[in-house]
Amino acid sequence: MTNRFSKLVQSFLTTYTIGECNYSMNTKVSYSTTFHLLLEFMNEEKRIKPNKIEIETITKEVIVQFLDWLETNRFVSIQTRNQRLACIKSFYKYVQSNEPDLFDTCSLILSIKNKKVPNKIISYFSEDEVRIMINYLNNSKDLKKLTMICVLYETGARVSEFINIKLNDLNLSDNASITLYGKGNKVRVVPISDELVKLINKYLKEVYTNYGDDYLFYSNYKKQYERTSINKIIHNFIIILKSEYPTHFNGSYSPHSFRHTKATHLYNNGTPLLYIKDFLGHSTVSSTEIYATPDSKKQREEILKNSKSIKTKNKYSNKKKDNLDNWLKNNMK
Repeated sequence: MTNRFSKLVQSFLTTYTIGECNYSMNTKVSYSTTFHLLLEFMNEEKRIKPNKIEIETITKEVIVQFLDWLETNRFVSIQTRNQRLACIKSFYKYVQSNEPDLFDTCSLILSIKNKKVPNKIISYFSEDEVRIMINYLNNSKDLKKLTMICVLYETGARVSEFINIKLNDLNLSDNASITLYGKGNKVRVVPISDELVKLINKYLKEVYTNYGDDYLFYSNYKKQYERTSINKIIHNFIIILKSEYPTHFNGSYSPHSFRHTKATHLYNNGTPLLYIKDFLGHSTVSSTEIYATPDSKKQREEILKNSKSIKTKNKYSNKKKDNLDNWLKNNMK
């Protein structure tokens, strides 16, 4: 028998998000994934199976613990944590308006605040670090992970776009490209190199198995990858690279770092921002400017090269070098 919590979740995901709000497919998937993760958390941490969860079981404290668990056990960013909270709040607003007896419980959960995102520079990989990754995976003969990393980097895809790539989205002939389905159901076609075409063909021929839905990449469970799984793969891979190359990979990385890296490399190699905007699927250039970070060394070289040198006459240059006390006495009168 379906309990009250299950009925409310099912009603919310079907009647409300699909019917009344008409959310995009990516938003619907995000809502569904949030509840899947919540059930996983309740099972792993609270030892409560999905069919035993009551609406009263999910308290404000439980939701806060769930959000912390996402960060520590699923390696999600603060932004993703806040997105999961937004999904939960949307559900409890729905419950509050339909179940008057749960008004107070919903109010407590709706009072949970977003976690503040620290102001920090978004980490991206240098061109040298990208080469290190590719060489490492080539040597380890991990063809699947190599293909995944190269597709993430070359396409600049969001994780949600990456996990939804299907075989029909691949054009591996002339003017090779991959079609991506982005935010707001926007579609864009991104060009890919001949090298990536060869790599994808090799991957499809040697290690790929189609489990029925035609996704380009499947998890070890023979299912479509979830965003959290990609986060975990990249997190663990970077840990290995940091131990092997201690002078590299010193930032804070996620799958999104490949998107930022691609944009930065394009920008530093002279690609106009307008082209990068379309490539990334942004609506405005202002969004693109966040990703297009100039290389600090190259920026310094360009500034010095294009600046007029200022010659100054140093009246102290030929004086005898005394200690600071004497210098001050002689020159600061």
